[in-house]
Amino acid sequence: MSGSSNFERRPIPPAREVREAREARDARMVNGEPRGGLTFRQVVLITAIFVVVTLLVMRSLINGLGSVEGVKGDAKAVTREAPGPADGSEQNGSNGAGEHGAGEHGAGGYDDLKLGELPPGGKYTTKGSGKFRTVGEPGKSFGEGKKKFTYVVEVETTLKASAYGGDDAFAAMVDATLSNPKSWGGDPRFSFQHVDEKKLKNGEEPDLRIQLTSTETTAKTCGDTYGIETSCNYPGERRVVLNEARWVRGAIPFEGDLGAYRQYMINHEVGHGVGHKAHKPCTREGGLAPVMMQQTISLNNAEIYKINPEEPFGHDSKTCRANPWVFPYGPKDS
Repeated sequence: MSGSSNFERRPIPPAREVREAREARDARMVNGEPRGGLTFRQVVLITAIFVVVTLLVMRSLINGLGSVEGVKGDAKAVTREAPGPADGSEQNGSNGAGEHGAGEHGAGGYDDLKLGELPPGGKYTTKGSGKFRTVGEPGKSFGEGKKKFTYVVEVETTLKASAYGGDDAFAAMVDATLSNPKSWGGDPRFSFQHVDEKKLKNGEEPDLRIQLTSTETTAKTCGDTYGIETSCNYPGERRVVLNEARWVRGAIPFEGDLGAYRQYMINHEVGHGVGHKAHKPCTREGGLAPVMMQQTISLNNAEIYKINPEEPFGHDSKTCRANPWVFPYGPKDS
């Protein structure tokens, strides 16, 4: 037939091929959205989760900081409320041996202390025996000067030195201080030796007896002219008398630095023992105080004059900074 010869026949795809094509198309779609990359819904969901997690972390940090501040605040409150004796005379563990405890000002704070008053602190011994035990290890020598000072270290028998490290700790502090080149051993004129008195020649005595003493013995030896706890040098018996109350409590100008104050005690009183009889004033406002200044009382010349009017610097109002050393910037050259 001539009409049928012009008709173009197209093959009908097999049913299997149609099904595979439809499945391939469906595989590229998820809930009507094209697969591959994040959908809008996924972006919104992830953003919301991130915001929630961030807020939770920030809240946790803020709460944590608040807890730390609370602890600090509580600690300060306890310090302020630490109980102290109402009548200013608590013995705090006195057992009849003449021990004084923390003192009338409780556990801290110098604001209400009078000029030269003993700061609050550990127990110290009031009752003295006038007898001493020798402590420490002899043999140490330091300094190169021709003028040699021999010394022994002693502790009064009524003192309980265990509260501050024991007898040997006291002796070690004396040795360490005097052997420091910023101490008197840094003066080219002087040298020092810690000796065993028993090994000295017959009739020979050490040049210095560096003693830790009770308040009673200190007052008997040094006098009580100032009405405050002090230490002294007693040249008639070559004694360097260090008041245990000050060794334990320190002095207001040193603001609780017991180590520095103990070095000052040793250097100041030994200074008298090696020939520096007079006290020195503060000479430069804001400068380091001379070691021979009465720093136990004050760092201000006029305030020292109130307690010790015999000093020549009178009403000079210069104020220095606490200093325990003879040569705070290094040993003397000549």
